[in-house]
Amino acid sequence: MSKLKYNISKTYLLPLISELVDINPKFIDYLENTYMFDSKGEYKDCFFIYHKFNFKNPEFTAYENKLVNNELFIKLIDKDEYVIYIFKFPEEYLPEYDFLKNGMYSLFGNDAKQLIIRFWTELYGKHTVGLRVINKIKQILYKDKILKKEIEQSLSTPKSPVILDDNSELGEHVYIENETINLD
Repeated sequence: MSKLKYNISKTYLLPLISELVDINPKFIDYLENTYMFDSKGEYKDCFFIYHKFNFKNPEFTAYENKLVNNELFIKLIDKDEYVIYIFKFPEEYLPEYDFLKNGMYSLFGNDAKQLIIRFWTELYGKHTVGLRVINKIKQILYKDKILKKEIEQSLSTPKSPVILDDNSELGEHVYIENETINLD
């Protein structure tokens, strides 16, 4: 299987669910992607973690045991060497879940914004590339004026300048198809 492009839910929702579901940093490289929707429409307000499973590693088996014994856990689906873990999304962060569906990053609560930044900083904050990505996430969440200018410049041409409204969100549009896991 080719490497998947990480989607928006992994960036913005995984840190929020990690508050209540033990996402062990040791196994983060096995976490292929996350999703907000399923192809069958069976699970509402859920979060899907698409994880490569390493059954040869007893530590991974213990990690999986923690995942499936979590109060938010609903179901797991085996797919060859991968597992889809399905969790009910934490009620306290459902507003952020809904805001993300609509690309409204700046409406996230301040506690959620700080949690997202802290999660990624703890994982990748020691690397230059990681720090750049974390900074971009922060700029999107807080509607940073520098990022707004960069976006305007990248979209403008000499004959057609682009000026974004100050209320514009600076993150990507959320494409439902990129956030939907195929359960067939």
